[in-house]
Amino acid sequence: MSSPKTRFYAFLLFMSCVFLMGGGSRSDIQSLMILRPLSLVFIAYASIVTRPEIWSGRLAPLYFLAALTAIVILQLIPLPPSVWGNLPHREIYLEIASLAGIEQPWRPLTLSPSKTWNSLWSLTIPLAAVLLYLNLEPKNRSKAIISLIILAAVSALVAVFQIAGSSRGPLYLYRITNFGTPVGLFANRNHQAVMLACLVLMLGWYAGTKSHRSNLASLKVNGAIALAVLLVPLIIITGSRAGLVLMFPALFMVGIYVLFGKYYSRKSETNFSLGTYTWNISVRNVILMVVAALFSFVIGLTLLLSRSLAFDRLFGKDIISDMRGQVSSTLESMAQGYFPFGSGFGSFEHVFKQFETYELLRPTYLNQAHNDWLQFVIEGGLPAILLLIALLIWLVKRSVFVIRLGVWTSAGKASIMSLGSLSFCAAASIVDYPLRVPTLMAFAAVMLSFFADNSRENSPVRGNRTTPVEPS
Repeated sequence: MSSPKTRFYAFLLFMSCVFLMGGGSRSDIQSLMILRPLSLVFIAYASIVTRPEIWSGRLAPLYFLAALTAIVILQLIPLPPSVWGNLPHREIYLEIASLAGIEQPWRPLTLSPSKTWNSLWSLTIPLAAVLLYLNLEPKNRSKAIISLIILAAVSALVAVFQIAGSSRGPLYLYRITNFGTPVGLFANRNHQAVMLACLVLMLGWYAGTKSHRSNLASLKVNGAIALAVLLVPLIIITGSRAGLVLMFPALFMVGIYVLFGKYYSRKSETNFSLGTYTWNISVRNVILMVVAALFSFVIGLTLLLSRSLAFDRLFGKDIISDMRGQVSSTLESMAQGYFPFGSGFGSFEHVFKQFETYELLRPTYLNQAHNDWLQFVIEGGLPAILLLIALLIWLVKRSVFVIRLGVWTSAGKASIMSLGSLSFCAAASIVDYPLRVPTLMAFAAVMLSFFADNSRENSPVRGNRTTPVEPS
């Protein structure tokens, strides 16, 4: 039950369940009724089989997650009317109770207790992911990332079949989704695109860390590069502007990983003579030129044969009238209005109606701010800001440490990949809310833990341990 192999399989099983049932952010998704209690079971399992010597020096991600959980719990504690009534933007609730002749009750800080309870339950998923990852032996931690690569690739494969099949076929797992687009295991095309961009980056890391001595090295390296290239048209067809923008740095990093990777950096050159001129052609340069040519061909063919919805949405005129841009000033007013205590996590959909102007009225409603940085501040207030600042400072300090000790070591490459994946999620959060989706929450939690492992002084390749972090 507590063997290294069993703990790894527990991690793999849980993450498979998360990818299958946690692809949507709505609180009324029925699969969450299974996934969240299941998360509690895995939390209990991880707590039982834990080994303190494995956790030593690796608990920073768990501390950040625990701090966020504590903030949410504090928002649910009932406050006396004299305290609650003095909080910002509570006057209308006091007036309603007064007009109705109701005695002012004790209320929690949050303006939507049911949604805040939902936010608290949602944190069980990344918490289970972190605890299960922390229990992994060093040799299984890179395998955990490979399992995420496989699960993300499954989502890409499902997306391909969605394109080939009916626009409202059974492969769409959620009732409210972007029908007719390749959303994969997600409900929203933007969240699928972010996952695919992270997949491209992870494939580059995988290809760049393979050595010639690895089993089936050529197949693994070239297969990873080929899959990364083939994901390009899928990201474009998805129609996500965020995915399109993130695709380019992801592909750039693939090229960097391959260029400085172990497999194609060997001294293997062929002399090519033509007349009096002689060139030295390395295997690495040939591969890079072929990949670049194939990449250009695939993008051109995709733009030619498809509507290239992502490009249309990025450069089209309707981007100016996009509602996400129109509500920015309103969001800033909300953040200032509810500062410093916040409106309560999950309450945005309800409190936004108090600030909604006539110009913003639409047949549809805004369930999220589509700017998760601002929404995090609106709902969490000053405590959320302080937690975010602490996390950013920790990330910067660890990043500087990685740069100082060498970014092209095995641990350095792993740190860049994991930090890059987190950066993709953070960048997408400027115009969306990917980290409110259970799958991406768990994914980001694991990536944060993987970064913590590879950016510390006694990481497997820097300390006395002999177990490498390269994927097998």
